[in-house]
Amino acid sequence: MTFWVYEHRAAEKNAVVHIGSCGHCNDGYGCQRNRRGEENGRWHGPFSTSAAATKAAQATGCPTRQHGCTKVMRVRPAARA
Repeated sequence: MTFWVYEHRAAEKNAVVHIGSCGHCNDGYGCQRNRRGEENGRWHGPFSTSAAATKAAQATGCPTRQHGCTKVMRVRPAARA
């Protein structure tokens, strides 16, 4: 598993940690074609741990948060018959 940081430069001005397989991250390619280069934002990574990605996010100087994709999903028990 890899982790990436998206540094928003235009609207939100924050740094968000994503898992590489997240649809928003797409292993650092994002989910849309970036016509403006790095004007709106920039991907940093990959990082091998969430801690390393968080440290890189904090180093941008922007407020930092974890994207929802980084939260541990709970497995629901199977329904009883």
